[in-house]
Amino acid sequence: MKRFLLILSMILLLSPVFAGDYHDVSFTIGQETYKWPEKGISMTYGINIGLSSRLELDIWGISSLVPRPFESNMFGAEIAFMLLGPRSTASKVMGSGINMMLSVGGFYRTDNNGAGPMIALTPLVVGTPISGRRERILRTGIGYDAVNNDVVVTFSLLSLDYYVRGTWRDYSF
Repeated sequence: MKRFLLILSMILLLSPVFAGDYHDVSFTIGQETYKWPEKGISMTYGINIGLSSRLELDIWGISSLVPRPFESNMFGAEIAFMLLGPRSTASKVMGSGINMMLSVGGFYRTDNNGAGPMIALTPLVVGTPISGRRERILRTGIGYDAVNNDVVVTFSLLSLDYYVRGTWRDYSF
């Protein structure tokens, strides 16, 4: 487990270095639950890397905070596709300010060593990489834990993306 967290930390810290000119990078923080309905509070965190005008790579984690901090964790990676328009134009011109996101990927659970595929829909995405901030609202995902033969449901009311590369500051006016 320590090795996995070390590798994930290195990816998070070094990813802005490897992003190309077209790509943008953001860090995510928010509230999410994956034992639904759950009694307690969980947080989500991660990194988003732009791949094209409509595609991005999301590497994320969900950890329980209340009642027992970090007792239950879930990590995943997804490819997200913007359904209503481009997320970025790789210039000082913004993409679609209001969008919808469809994500496909996989997950790993530390509490029971479960893993499997996942699909998620975010019906409302407000903001773009050029503006420097983006809100993802009402993200709902469903996955199949192939190891434990279980269905996993995730729900997030609000997640905030803070862009560190690819914002209006990176383009000369």
